[in-house]
Amino acid sequence: MEFIKRHSLPLFLLLSILIISFSFNNLSLWDQDEAAYAGFAKKMIETDNWLIPDYMWSFIHRKTPLHFWNIAISYKIFGMNEFSVRFPSAMAVVSTYLLIYFWGGRLFGKKTSLIAAAVLSTTLFVPSLGKISVTDATLLFFTTLSAFSILQILKNKSWKAVFIFWLSFALALMTKGPPIIIFTGIFVGILFLLHPQRMNLLRLHPWFFLPLALVPLFLWGYLASQSDGGKFIDWMIDWYILKRISGSVLGQTGAPGLHLLFTFVFFIPYLMFFPKALWNAISSIWQDRGERFLLGAWFIAGWLIWEFSPSKLPAYTVAAQIPLAILIAKVVMEHLQNNTRPPKWLVATHFVMIMAVSIGLSVASFFFEMDIILKSSFIGLAIFMFIGAIVFFKKLESQKFVNILIGINIMFQFGLWVVLMPQIDNYKNSTKLVGKYIANNSIKGSSVIIGNVTGHPPSLVYYASFWSEDIIEDQNIDNLIADFSSIEPKVLILTFEQSQLLLEKFPNAEVKSFISFFVDRKGKAGYYVVINEAAKSEYWHSSF
Repeated sequence: MEFIKRHSLPLFLLLSILIISFSFNNLSLWDQDEAAYAGFAKKMIETDNWLIPDYMWSFIHRKTPLHFWNIAISYKIFGMNEFSVRFPSAMAVVSTYLLIYFWGGRLFGKKTSLIAAAVLSTTLFVPSLGKISVTDATLLFFTTLSAFSILQILKNKSWKAVFIFWLSFALALMTKGPPIIIFTGIFVGILFLLHPQRMNLLRLHPWFFLPLALVPLFLWGYLASQSDGGKFIDWMIDWYILKRISGSVLGQTGAPGLHLLFTFVFFIPYLMFFPKALWNAISSIWQDRGERFLLGAWFIAGWLIWEFSPSKLPAYTVAAQIPLAILIAKVVMEHLQNNTRPPKWLVATHFVMIMAVSIGLSVASFFFEMDIILKSSFIGLAIFMFIGAIVFFKKLESQKFVNILIGINIMFQFGLWVVLMPQIDNYKNSTKLVGKYIANNSIKGSSVIIGNVTGHPPSLVYYASFWSEDIIEDQNIDNLIADFSSIEPKVLILTFEQSQLLLEKFPNAEVKSFISFFVDRKGKAGYYVVINEAAKSEYWHSSF
Protein backbone atom coordinates (compact mmCIF):
# COMPACT_ATOMS: atom_id res chain seq x y z
CA MET A 1 0.00 0.00 0.00
CA GLU A 2 2.84 2.38 0.82
CA PHE A 3 4.41 1.67 -2.59
CA ILE A 4 1.13 2.36 -4.40
CA LYS A 5 0.59 5.57 -2.43
CA ARG A 6 4.15 6.75 -3.08
CA HIS A 7 3.95 5.99 -6.80
CA SER A 8 0.32 6.92 -7.39
CA LEU A 9 1.10 10.10 -9.38
CA PRO A 10 3.69 8.47 -11.70
CA LEU A 11 1.40 5.48 -12.30
CA PHE A 12 -1.64 7.69 -12.89
CA LEU A 13 0.38 9.87 -15.26
CA LEU A 14 1.78 6.87 -17.17
CA LEU A 15 -1.64 5.24 -17.51
CA SER A 16 -3.17 8.52 -18.69
CA ILE A 17 -0.40 9.08 -21.23
CA LEU A 18 -0.78 5.57 -22.63
CA ILE A 19 -4.56 5.89 -22.97
CA ILE A 20 -4.34 9.31 -24.62
CA SER A 21 -1.42 8.38 -26.90
CA PHE A 22 -2.70 5.03 -28.21
CA SER A 23 -6.49 5.24 -28.13
CA PHE A 24 -8.53 6.15 -31.22
CA ASN A 25 -5.47 6.02 -33.48
CA ASN A 26 -7.60 4.28 -36.11
CA LEU A 27 -9.26 7.53 -37.20
CA SER A 28 -8.93 8.68 -40.81
CA LEU A 29 -5.51 9.93 -41.88
CA TRP A 30 -4.85 13.65 -42.18
CA ASP A 31 -4.91 14.53 -45.87
CA GLN A 32 -1.33 15.62 -46.52
CA ASP A 33 1.89 14.73 -44.65
CA GLU A 34 0.55 11.83 -42.62
CA ALA A 35 -1.16 10.16 -45.58
CA ALA A 36 1.92 10.70 -47.76
CA TYR A 37 4.14 8.99 -45.18
CA ALA A 38 1.64 6.13 -44.93
CA GLY A 39 1.77 5.84 -48.72
CA PHE A 40 5.57 5.86 -48.83
CA ALA A 41 5.72 2.94 -46.39
CA LYS A 42 2.96 1.06 -48.21
CA LYS A 43 4.73 1.36 -51.53
CA MET A 44 8.08 0.38 -50.03
CA ILE A 45 6.54 -2.91 -48.92
CA GLU A 46 4.72 -3.47 -52.21
CA THR A 47 7.68 -2.67 -54.49
CA ASP A 48 10.50 -3.75 -52.17
CA ASN A 49 12.19 -0.41 -52.93
CA TRP A 50 13.24 0.93 -49.52
CA LEU A 51 15.58 3.64 -50.81
CA ILE A 52 13.48 6.40 -52.41
CA PRO A 53 10.09 7.37 -50.93
CA ASP A 54 7.59 7.59 -53.76
CA TYR A 55 3.82 7.92 -53.81
CA MET A 56 1.24 9.63 -55.97
CA TRP A 57 0.62 13.30 -55.02
CA SER A 58 3.34 13.10 -52.33
CA PHE A 59 6.33 14.60 -54.12
CA ILE A 60 6.97 17.48 -51.70
CA HIS A 61 6.62 15.26 -48.62
CA ARG A 62 9.68 13.11 -49.36
CA LYS A 63 12.41 13.00 -46.70
CA THR A 64 15.17 10.81 -45.39
CA PRO A 65 13.50 7.43 -44.87
CA LEU A 66 13.73 6.29 -41.23
CA HIS A 67 10.17 7.36 -40.34
CA PHE A 68 8.80 5.56 -43.39
CA TRP A 69 10.78 2.44 -42.51
CA ASN A 70 9.31 2.57 -39.00
CA ILE A 71 5.78 2.74 -40.42
CA ALA A 72 6.54 -0.16 -42.76
CA ILE A 73 7.77 -2.26 -39.81
CA SER A 74 4.63 -1.30 -37.92
CA TYR A 75 2.58 -2.47 -40.94
CA LYS A 76 4.32 -5.84 -40.71
CA ILE A 77 3.39 -6.14 -37.02
CA PHE A 78 -0.12 -4.65 -36.84
CA GLY A 79 -1.31 -4.80 -40.43
CA MET A 80 -1.77 -2.00 -42.94
CA ASN A 81 -4.04 0.44 -41.10
CA GLU A 82 -4.11 3.85 -39.43
CA PHE A 83 -3.05 2.52 -36.03
CA SER A 84 0.13 1.15 -37.61
CA VAL A 85 0.82 4.47 -39.32
CA ARG A 86 0.65 6.33 -36.00
CA PHE A 87 2.27 3.73 -33.75
CA PRO A 88 5.91 4.87 -34.31
CA SER A 89 5.06 8.50 -33.51
CA ALA A 90 3.03 7.55 -30.43
CA MET A 91 5.91 5.40 -29.21
CA ALA A 92 8.42 8.20 -29.84
CA VAL A 93 6.40 10.74 -27.83
CA VAL A 94 5.80 8.35 -24.93
CA SER A 95 9.51 7.43 -24.98
CA THR A 96 10.39 11.12 -24.79
CA TYR A 97 8.26 11.52 -21.65
CA LEU A 98 9.92 8.45 -20.11
CA LEU A 99 13.36 9.76 -21.07
CA ILE A 100 12.63 13.03 -19.25
CA TYR A 101 11.47 11.13 -16.19
CA PHE A 102 14.31 8.61 -15.93
CA TRP A 103 17.37 10.35 -17.37
CA GLY A 104 16.15 13.78 -16.32
CA GLY A 105 15.66 12.35 -12.83
CA ARG A 106 19.35 11.49 -12.61
CA LEU A 107 20.38 14.99 -13.66
CA PHE A 108 17.70 17.22 -12.11
CA GLY A 109 15.95 15.11 -9.47
CA LYS A 110 13.05 12.65 -9.64
CA LYS A 111 10.33 15.06 -8.47
CA THR A 112 11.40 17.75 -10.90
CA SER A 113 11.60 15.31 -13.81
CA LEU A 114 8.18 13.82 -12.96
CA ILE A 115 6.58 17.27 -13.00
CA ALA A 116 8.45 18.10 -16.23
CA ALA A 117 7.14 14.95 -17.94
CA ALA A 118 3.64 15.78 -16.71
CA VAL A 119 3.92 19.36 -17.97
CA LEU A 120 5.16 18.38 -21.44
CA SER A 121 2.53 15.65 -21.83
CA THR A 122 -0.27 18.13 -21.11
CA THR A 123 0.84 21.08 -23.24
CA LEU A 124 -0.95 21.93 -26.47
CA PHE A 125 1.57 20.74 -29.07
CA VAL A 126 3.83 17.82 -28.15
CA PRO A 127 0.95 15.40 -27.42
CA SER A 128 -0.37 16.04 -30.95
CA LEU A 129 2.89 14.70 -32.39
CA GLY A 130 1.96 11.30 -30.96
CA LYS A 131 -1.49 11.39 -32.52
CA ILE A 132 -0.44 12.42 -36.04
CA SER A 133 2.24 10.42 -37.82
CA VAL A 134 4.81 13.05 -38.74
CA THR A 135 8.60 12.86 -38.56
CA ASP A 136 8.82 15.39 -35.73
CA ALA A 137 7.93 12.95 -32.94
CA THR A 138 10.79 10.60 -33.83
CA LEU A 139 13.15 13.55 -34.34
CA LEU A 140 12.14 14.96 -30.93
CA PHE A 141 13.00 11.68 -29.22
CA PHE A 142 16.47 11.46 -30.80
CA THR A 143 17.11 15.18 -30.20
CA THR A 144 16.18 14.81 -26.52
CA LEU A 145 18.35 11.71 -26.25
CA SER A 146 21.30 13.55 -27.77
CA ALA A 147 20.80 16.53 -25.42
CA PHE A 148 20.74 14.37 -22.29
CA SER A 149 23.84 12.57 -23.57
CA ILE A 150 25.67 15.87 -23.93
CA LEU A 151 24.77 16.85 -20.36
CA GLN A 152 25.92 13.47 -19.07
CA ILE A 153 29.24 13.78 -20.90
CA LEU A 154 29.70 17.28 -19.49
CA LYS A 155 29.04 15.92 -16.01
CA ASN A 156 31.26 12.82 -15.91
CA LYS A 157 32.74 12.15 -19.39
CA SER A 158 30.65 9.00 -19.74
CA TRP A 159 31.71 6.80 -22.68
CA LYS A 160 28.26 5.23 -22.63
CA ALA A 161 26.74 8.69 -23.17
CA VAL A 162 29.19 9.30 -26.02
CA PHE A 163 27.96 6.15 -27.77
CA ILE A 164 24.31 7.10 -27.17
CA PHE A 165 24.90 10.62 -28.46
CA TRP A 166 26.38 9.56 -31.77
CA LEU A 167 23.80 6.82 -32.26
CA SER A 168 20.93 9.27 -31.66
CA PHE A 169 22.67 11.81 -33.91
CA ALA A 170 22.92 9.29 -36.75
CA LEU A 171 19.30 8.18 -36.40
CA ALA A 172 18.06 11.78 -36.24
CA LEU A 173 19.88 12.46 -39.51
CA MET A 174 18.06 9.52 -41.05
CA THR A 175 14.76 10.91 -39.73
CA LYS A 176 14.88 14.52 -40.93
CA GLY A 177 18.41 15.48 -41.88
CA PRO A 178 19.83 18.96 -40.99
CA PRO A 179 17.87 19.92 -37.80
CA ILE A 180 19.96 17.66 -35.55
CA ILE A 181 23.18 19.18 -36.92
CA ILE A 182 21.90 22.70 -36.21
CA PHE A 183 20.69 21.84 -32.71
CA THR A 184 23.70 19.88 -31.46
CA GLY A 185 26.16 22.29 -33.11
CA ILE A 186 24.66 25.30 -31.28
CA PHE A 187 24.16 23.42 -27.99
CA VAL A 188 27.69 22.03 -27.84
CA GLY A 189 29.07 25.38 -29.06
CA ILE A 190 27.42 27.35 -26.22
CA LEU A 191 28.57 24.84 -23.61
CA PHE A 192 32.11 24.71 -24.97
CA LEU A 193 32.40 28.49 -24.99
CA LEU A 194 30.90 29.21 -21.58
CA HIS A 195 30.80 26.17 -19.30
CA PRO A 196 33.70 25.66 -16.84
CA GLN A 197 33.79 21.90 -17.59
CA ARG A 198 33.93 22.50 -21.32
CA MET A 199 36.94 20.20 -21.81
CA ASN A 200 34.80 17.20 -20.94
CA LEU A 201 33.06 17.70 -24.27
CA LEU A 202 36.26 16.70 -26.06
CA ARG A 203 35.26 13.17 -25.10
CA LEU A 204 32.82 13.41 -28.03
CA HIS A 205 35.82 13.12 -30.42
CA PRO A 206 33.87 14.49 -33.41
CA TRP A 207 36.94 14.14 -35.68
CA PHE A 208 36.52 10.36 -35.29
CA PHE A 209 32.86 9.72 -34.46
CA LEU A 210 31.21 12.28 -36.78
CA PRO A 211 32.33 10.50 -39.96
CA LEU A 212 31.05 7.23 -38.48
CA ALA A 213 27.69 8.82 -37.61
CA LEU A 214 27.39 10.07 -41.19
CA VAL A 215 27.94 6.60 -42.69
CA PRO A 216 24.24 5.49 -42.59
CA LEU A 217 23.11 8.75 -44.24
CA PHE A 218 25.79 8.66 -46.93
CA LEU A 219 25.32 4.95 -47.56
CA TRP A 220 21.59 5.45 -48.05
CA GLY A 221 22.26 8.54 -50.19
CA TYR A 222 24.75 6.64 -52.34
CA LEU A 223 22.38 3.72 -52.89
CA ALA A 224 19.48 6.09 -53.63
CA SER A 225 21.64 7.97 -56.15
CA GLN A 226 22.61 4.71 -57.81
CA SER A 227 18.91 3.93 -58.09
CA ASP A 228 17.78 7.13 -59.85
CA GLY A 229 20.95 8.86 -60.97
CA GLY A 230 20.98 11.30 -58.04
CA LYS A 231 17.69 13.09 -58.87
CA PHE A 232 16.11 12.54 -55.46
CA ILE A 233 19.17 13.63 -53.46
CA ASP A 234 19.59 16.75 -55.62
CA TRP A 235 15.92 17.59 -55.05
CA MET A 236 16.26 17.13 -51.26
CA ILE A 237 19.26 19.44 -51.07
CA ASP A 238 17.38 22.10 -53.04
CA TRP A 239 14.02 21.72 -51.23
CA TYR A 240 15.12 21.18 -47.62
CA ILE A 241 18.29 23.28 -47.48
CA LEU A 242 18.69 25.86 -50.24
CA LYS A 243 15.05 26.98 -50.45
CA ARG A 244 14.74 27.27 -46.66
CA ILE A 245 17.90 29.34 -46.42
CA SER A 246 16.84 31.71 -49.18
CA GLY A 247 13.14 31.98 -48.30
CA SER A 248 10.00 30.23 -47.07
CA VAL A 249 8.28 27.28 -48.67
CA LEU A 250 4.54 26.79 -49.22
CA GLY A 251 3.85 30.21 -47.71
CA GLN A 252 4.93 29.04 -44.23
CA THR A 253 6.54 32.31 -43.20
CA GLY A 254 6.39 34.89 -40.43
CA ALA A 255 8.32 37.58 -38.58
CA PRO A 256 10.97 36.96 -35.89
CA GLY A 257 9.24 36.27 -32.58
CA LEU A 258 6.56 34.05 -34.09
CA HIS A 259 8.10 30.89 -32.65
CA LEU A 260 8.17 32.41 -29.18
CA LEU A 261 4.49 33.28 -29.60
CA PHE A 262 3.79 29.67 -30.63
CA THR A 263 5.59 28.45 -27.52
CA PHE A 264 3.63 30.80 -25.28
CA VAL A 265 0.35 29.47 -26.68
CA PHE A 266 1.41 25.83 -26.32
CA PHE A 267 2.23 26.36 -22.64
CA ILE A 268 -0.99 28.19 -21.73
CA PRO A 269 -1.96 25.32 -19.35
CA TYR A 270 1.07 26.36 -17.23
CA LEU A 271 1.00 30.08 -17.99
CA MET A 272 1.55 31.24 -14.40
CA PHE A 273 4.98 29.55 -14.37
CA PHE A 274 5.93 30.34 -17.97
CA PRO A 275 7.44 33.88 -17.66
CA LYS A 276 9.86 32.95 -14.87
CA ALA A 277 10.87 29.72 -16.61
CA LEU A 278 11.49 31.60 -19.87
CA TRP A 279 13.46 34.31 -18.07
CA ASN A 280 15.53 31.65 -16.30
CA ALA A 281 16.28 30.04 -19.68
CA ILE A 282 17.52 33.26 -21.28
CA SER A 283 19.12 35.06 -18.34
CA SER A 284 21.09 31.99 -17.26
CA ILE A 285 23.45 32.52 -20.20
CA TRP A 286 25.05 35.47 -18.37
CA GLN A 287 23.94 34.89 -14.76
CA ASP A 288 24.47 31.22 -14.02
CA ARG A 289 26.64 28.21 -14.77
CA GLY A 290 24.58 25.56 -13.00
CA GLU A 291 21.50 23.61 -14.02
CA ARG A 292 19.67 26.72 -15.22
CA PHE A 293 22.52 27.47 -17.61
CA LEU A 294 22.47 23.93 -19.04
CA LEU A 295 18.73 24.11 -19.63
CA GLY A 296 18.98 27.66 -20.95
CA ALA A 297 21.64 26.65 -23.47
CA TRP A 298 19.44 23.72 -24.50
CA PHE A 299 16.45 26.05 -24.94
CA ILE A 300 18.38 28.60 -27.00
CA ALA A 301 19.88 25.86 -29.21
CA GLY A 302 16.41 24.59 -30.00
CA TRP A 303 14.77 27.97 -30.51
CA LEU A 304 16.76 31.09 -31.34
CA ILE A 305 18.12 30.40 -34.84
CA TRP A 306 14.66 29.46 -36.12
CA GLU A 307 13.34 32.94 -35.28
CA PHE A 308 15.55 34.27 -38.08
CA SER A 309 14.61 31.59 -40.59
CA PRO A 310 12.14 32.86 -43.22
CA SER A 311 10.33 29.52 -43.13
CA LYS A 312 8.11 29.08 -40.06
CA LEU A 313 6.40 25.98 -38.68
CA PRO A 314 5.71 25.28 -34.98
CA ALA A 315 7.53 21.94 -35.15
CA TYR A 316 10.86 23.63 -35.95
CA THR A 317 11.37 24.67 -32.30
CA VAL A 318 9.82 21.67 -30.56
CA ALA A 319 13.26 20.67 -29.20
CA ALA A 320 13.19 23.84 -27.06
CA GLN A 321 10.01 22.71 -25.32
CA ILE A 322 11.85 19.94 -23.43
CA PRO A 323 14.14 22.23 -21.37
CA LEU A 324 11.31 24.73 -20.97
CA ALA A 325 9.13 22.01 -19.41
CA ILE A 326 12.00 21.13 -17.03
CA LEU A 327 12.49 24.80 -16.16
CA ILE A 328 8.76 25.13 -15.44
CA ALA A 329 9.05 22.07 -13.20
CA LYS A 330 11.95 23.71 -11.34
CA VAL A 331 9.85 26.88 -10.81
CA VAL A 332 7.05 24.71 -9.46
CA MET A 333 9.47 22.93 -7.11
CA GLU A 334 10.70 26.28 -5.79
CA HIS A 335 7.13 27.26 -4.93
CA LEU A 336 6.51 23.91 -3.23
CA GLN A 337 9.72 24.02 -1.20
CA ASN A 338 9.28 27.65 -0.15
CA ASN A 339 5.48 27.41 0.19
CA THR A 340 5.09 30.39 -2.13
CA ARG A 341 2.89 31.05 -5.15
CA PRO A 342 3.33 32.97 -8.41
CA PRO A 343 2.59 36.73 -8.33
CA LYS A 344 -1.10 37.61 -8.20
CA TRP A 345 -1.01 39.34 -11.59
CA LEU A 346 0.28 36.13 -13.18
CA VAL A 347 -2.35 34.04 -11.42
CA ALA A 348 -5.02 36.45 -12.64
CA THR A 349 -3.62 36.38 -16.20
CA HIS A 350 -3.62 32.58 -16.14
CA PHE A 351 -7.24 32.54 -15.02
CA VAL A 352 -8.28 35.06 -17.69
CA MET A 353 -6.53 33.08 -20.45
CA ILE A 354 -8.20 29.83 -19.41
CA MET A 355 -11.55 31.60 -19.34
CA ALA A 356 -10.85 33.04 -22.79
CA VAL A 357 -10.07 29.57 -24.17
CA SER A 358 -13.23 28.20 -22.55
CA ILE A 359 -15.38 30.94 -24.05
CA GLY A 360 -13.62 30.47 -27.40
CA LEU A 361 -14.49 26.75 -27.44
CA SER A 362 -18.12 27.52 -26.65
CA VAL A 363 -18.42 30.26 -29.26
CA ALA A 364 -16.64 28.16 -31.91
CA SER A 365 -19.29 25.45 -31.57
CA PHE A 366 -21.89 27.93 -32.87
CA PHE A 367 -19.84 29.23 -35.80
CA PHE A 368 -18.88 25.89 -37.36
CA GLU A 369 -21.10 23.25 -38.87
CA MET A 370 -21.48 20.65 -36.12
CA ASP A 371 -24.12 18.17 -35.09
CA ILE A 372 -25.68 18.55 -31.66
CA ILE A 373 -23.48 15.86 -30.09
CA LEU A 374 -20.22 17.46 -31.19
CA LYS A 375 -21.49 20.92 -30.27
CA SER A 376 -22.43 19.60 -26.82
CA SER A 377 -18.97 18.03 -26.46
CA PHE A 378 -17.27 21.34 -27.24
CA ILE A 379 -19.47 23.16 -24.75
CA GLY A 380 -18.96 20.37 -22.21
CA LEU A 381 -15.16 20.65 -22.51
CA ALA A 382 -15.44 24.44 -22.13
CA ILE A 383 -17.57 24.03 -18.99
CA PHE A 384 -15.06 21.52 -17.60
CA MET A 385 -12.20 24.00 -18.17
CA PHE A 386 -14.22 26.75 -16.50
CA ILE A 387 -15.07 24.63 -13.44
CA GLY A 388 -11.56 23.18 -13.33
CA ALA A 389 -10.03 26.65 -13.31
CA ILE A 390 -12.28 27.74 -10.44
CA VAL A 391 -11.48 24.60 -8.42
CA PHE A 392 -7.76 25.02 -9.06
CA PHE A 393 -7.64 28.66 -8.00
CA LYS A 394 -9.60 27.86 -4.85
CA LYS A 395 -7.01 25.18 -4.03
CA LEU A 396 -4.03 27.31 -5.00
CA GLU A 397 -2.83 27.59 -1.40
CA SER A 398 -2.97 23.81 -0.94
CA GLN A 399 0.27 21.81 -1.10
CA LYS A 400 -1.45 19.63 -3.69
CA PHE A 401 -2.16 22.52 -6.06
CA VAL A 402 0.33 21.17 -8.62
CA ASN A 403 -1.29 17.71 -8.62
CA ILE A 404 -4.68 19.35 -9.11
CA LEU A 405 -3.41 21.45 -12.03
CA ILE A 406 -1.79 18.44 -13.70
CA GLY A 407 -4.94 16.39 -13.17
CA ILE A 408 -7.12 19.07 -14.77
CA ASN A 409 -4.77 19.35 -17.75
CA ILE A 410 -4.71 15.56 -18.19
CA MET A 411 -8.49 15.54 -18.27
CA PHE A 412 -8.41 18.30 -20.90
CA GLN A 413 -6.11 16.16 -23.05
CA PHE A 414 -8.46 13.23 -22.54
CA GLY A 415 -11.43 15.36 -23.60
CA LEU A 416 -9.56 16.63 -26.65
CA TRP A 417 -8.14 13.37 -28.02
CA VAL A 418 -10.49 10.70 -26.68
CA VAL A 419 -13.84 12.54 -26.73
CA LEU A 420 -13.64 15.31 -29.35
CA MET A 421 -11.32 13.91 -32.04
CA PRO A 422 -13.38 10.77 -32.82
CA GLN A 423 -16.34 13.09 -33.45
CA ILE A 424 -14.32 15.66 -35.40
CA ASP A 425 -13.10 12.82 -37.60
CA ASN A 426 -16.58 12.61 -39.11
CA TYR A 427 -16.01 16.08 -40.54
CA LYS A 428 -12.70 15.29 -42.28
CA ASN A 429 -12.97 11.65 -43.35
CA SER A 430 -14.38 11.92 -46.86
CA THR A 431 -11.35 10.29 -48.50
CA LYS A 432 -11.63 7.26 -46.21
CA LEU A 433 -15.35 7.00 -46.93
CA VAL A 434 -14.58 7.11 -50.66
CA GLY A 435 -12.18 4.20 -50.22
CA LYS A 436 -14.77 2.23 -48.27
CA TYR A 437 -17.45 2.87 -50.88
CA ILE A 438 -15.17 1.73 -53.71
CA ALA A 439 -14.25 -1.42 -51.79
CA ASN A 440 -17.87 -2.23 -50.98
CA ASN A 441 -19.37 -1.59 -54.39
CA SER A 442 -16.84 -2.38 -57.11
CA ILE A 443 -14.86 -5.34 -58.38
CA LYS A 444 -11.42 -5.53 -56.79
CA GLY A 445 -8.77 -4.21 -59.14
CA SER A 446 -11.07 -1.81 -60.98
CA SER A 447 -9.24 1.18 -62.43
CA VAL A 448 -9.74 4.37 -60.40
CA ILE A 449 -9.75 7.62 -62.36
CA ILE A 450 -9.52 10.77 -60.24
CA GLY A 451 -11.10 13.78 -61.86
CA ASN A 452 -11.28 15.76 -58.62
CA VAL A 453 -7.67 16.78 -57.93
CA THR A 454 -8.41 19.68 -55.56
CA GLY A 455 -5.57 19.90 -53.05
CA HIS A 456 -4.03 16.67 -54.32
CA PRO A 457 -4.60 14.89 -50.98
CA PRO A 458 -2.45 11.73 -50.75
CA SER A 459 -5.10 10.30 -48.41
CA LEU A 460 -7.49 9.94 -51.37
CA VAL A 461 -4.95 7.86 -53.26
CA TYR A 462 -4.02 5.90 -50.12
CA TYR A 463 -7.54 4.73 -49.34
CA ALA A 464 -8.41 4.01 -52.98
CA SER A 465 -5.21 1.98 -53.38
CA PHE A 466 -6.42 -0.74 -51.00
CA TRP A 467 -8.86 -1.82 -53.70
CA SER A 468 -7.04 -0.86 -56.88
CA GLU A 469 -3.44 -0.65 -58.02
CA ASP A 470 -4.44 1.25 -61.16
CA ILE A 471 -5.04 4.87 -60.07
CA ILE A 472 -4.67 7.71 -62.56
CA GLU A 473 -5.47 11.42 -62.70
CA ASP A 474 -7.58 12.72 -65.56
CA GLN A 475 -9.69 15.90 -65.50
CA ASN A 476 -10.83 15.81 -69.13
CA ILE A 477 -14.61 15.39 -69.11
CA ASP A 478 -14.68 13.65 -72.49
CA ASN A 479 -12.23 11.06 -71.21
CA LEU A 480 -14.24 10.64 -68.01
CA ILE A 481 -17.44 10.06 -69.95
CA ALA A 482 -15.63 7.52 -72.13
CA ASP A 483 -14.33 5.77 -69.01
CA PHE A 484 -17.84 5.49 -67.61
CA SER A 485 -19.11 3.84 -70.79
CA SER A 486 -16.07 1.55 -71.04
CA ILE A 487 -16.40 -2.24 -70.96
CA GLU A 488 -13.46 -2.24 -68.55
CA PRO A 489 -14.23 -1.94 -64.79
CA LYS A 490 -13.68 1.68 -63.79
CA VAL A 491 -14.44 3.95 -60.83
CA LEU A 492 -14.59 7.71 -61.27
CA ILE A 493 -13.95 10.22 -58.47
CA LEU A 494 -15.35 13.53 -59.70
CA THR A 495 -16.02 17.12 -58.78
CA PHE A 496 -19.63 18.25 -58.53
CA GLU A 497 -19.39 19.97 -61.92
CA GLN A 498 -17.92 16.86 -63.57
CA SER A 499 -20.66 14.69 -62.06
CA GLN A 500 -23.37 16.99 -63.45
CA LEU A 501 -21.89 16.87 -66.95
CA LEU A 502 -21.75 13.09 -66.74
CA LEU A 503 -25.39 12.95 -65.59
CA GLU A 504 -26.42 15.03 -68.59
CA LYS A 505 -25.02 12.26 -70.78
CA PHE A 506 -26.12 9.35 -68.56
CA PRO A 507 -29.18 10.46 -66.51
CA ASN A 508 -29.49 7.06 -64.82
CA ALA A 509 -25.91 6.98 -63.56
CA GLU A 510 -25.65 6.49 -59.80
CA VAL A 511 -23.56 9.21 -58.15
CA LYS A 512 -22.56 8.89 -54.50
CA SER A 513 -21.27 12.03 -52.79
CA PHE A 514 -18.84 12.28 -49.87
CA ILE A 515 -18.32 15.75 -48.45
CA SER A 516 -16.20 16.88 -45.52
CA PHE A 517 -13.97 19.79 -44.58
CA PHE A 518 -10.47 20.27 -45.91
CA VAL A 519 -7.95 20.21 -43.05
CA ASP A 520 -5.23 22.23 -44.80
CA ARG A 521 -7.30 24.92 -46.53
CA LYS A 522 -10.66 26.66 -46.46
CA GLY A 523 -13.77 25.06 -47.85
CA LYS A 524 -15.04 21.53 -48.24
CA ALA A 525 -13.74 18.46 -49.97
CA GLY A 526 -16.56 17.06 -52.11
CA TYR A 527 -16.00 13.77 -53.93
CA TYR A 528 -18.65 12.36 -56.28
CA VAL A 529 -18.06 8.68 -56.99
CA VAL A 530 -19.46 6.89 -60.03
CA ILE A 531 -18.95 3.18 -60.72
CA ASN A 532 -19.51 1.95 -64.25
CA GLU A 533 -21.50 -1.21 -64.98
CA ALA A 534 -18.41 -3.29 -65.64
CA ALA A 535 -17.04 -2.54 -62.16
CA LYS A 536 -20.20 -3.11 -60.14
CA SER A 537 -20.15 -6.06 -57.79
CA GLU A 538 -23.14 -7.97 -56.48
CA TYR A 539 -21.30 -8.65 -53.24
CA TRP A 540 -20.34 -6.34 -50.38
CA HIS A 541 -16.69 -6.21 -49.47
CA SER A 542 -14.68 -4.26 -46.94
CA SER A 543 -10.97 -4.06 -46.36
CA PHE A 544 -11.17 -1.46 -43.59
